[in-house]
Amino acid sequence: MSKYRNITIILFIAILATLPFVLSCGDKAIGADGTIIAEFEWDGKHKITLEEMMQEISELPSYKQRRYKDKAGLEEYMTLMAESRMILCLAKDKNLNEDQEILKKVQDYLQDLMIEKITEQEVDSKLILGEADYQAYYDANKEDYVRPEQVKLMCITLMDKERADAVFAELKAGKDIAIVAQELSDRGELVGPGANPAAPGDTDFISKNSYPPGTEPFLDAAFNAEIDVLHPSVLEVEVQGEKYYMMFVKKEARDEFQRPFNEEEVRKDVVRRSEREKREALMADWIKRLRERAEVKTFIDRLPEDEEPEEEATETPPEQPTPEE
Repeated sequence: MSKYRNITIILFIAILATLPFVLSCGDKAIGADGTIIAEFEWDGKHKITLEEMMQEISELPSYKQRRYKDKAGLEEYMTLMAESRMILCLAKDKNLNEDQEILKKVQDYLQDLMIEKITEQEVDSKLILGEADYQAYYDANKEDYVRPEQVKLMCITLMDKERADAVFAELKAGKDIAIVAQELSDRGELVGPGANPAAPGDTDFISKNSYPPGTEPFLDAAFNAEIDVLHPSVLEVEVQGEKYYMMFVKKEARDEFQRPFNEEEVRKDVVRRSEREKREALMADWIKRLRERAEVKTFIDRLPEDEEPEEEATETPPEQPTPEE
């Protein structure tokens, strides 16, 4: 992070610290008790204490606090803090503390902070869920955690029919499909399923909805194929107007499987979804009570109607003069 970026951050902290008296030119330091670590003259003496610097650092996000753990970091922050205070003094001299654009932004941010704080008090503080709640959410939504039936293939996909027929002839003659896939990958000929250059031919596990419409003949054949047997023909599929020619050997298959709640990824997803659902319910209930308390009324009929799109005027071309006979 650049020095000037750090000054901007510390300026921002200083501005927040002086709300609602924005840009008060270091009032926080004047007359402060504690160990003075920096001072400067600007229409009077301004002091910065060790205690207020440590307080500011403690209010930074934890990842930023780590930058200022040792003496070198503290010296950097002390210098930047003094520089930011000087900049604030200059800004005050130029009456920027009365600038309406700045005050509007400060007011907007203040309101955002207030809304965030009251929402935290009225909603987030009540968001308390335990293992029983997570288990209940999982039980009610088990279908979301079913791993579908899957197969894993060694697959070669090409876009040229003659080339595909020639490659398929090699496979029928007994050439290993993995070797052929690697050779085609090295020449940049592979596309679609099996085209991963890190593992040419390997589709990894795929399900019946892994590929877009048009690939159904390929997927049906893949799921019905025997393990380690070359599919007896080149399959032609068309996707978005493009034709692909596919040949494969099915390597593995696994049945549909209900993923358990204690699986790490499942549990994380259950916690995230259940907490989001609970928060949305708490939020909706809170807003409903606020609206009832305030007797909110809305007047939709007073809103302006959607403007009708203007029809493009059709100009009639001028009549061509008739040639004189």
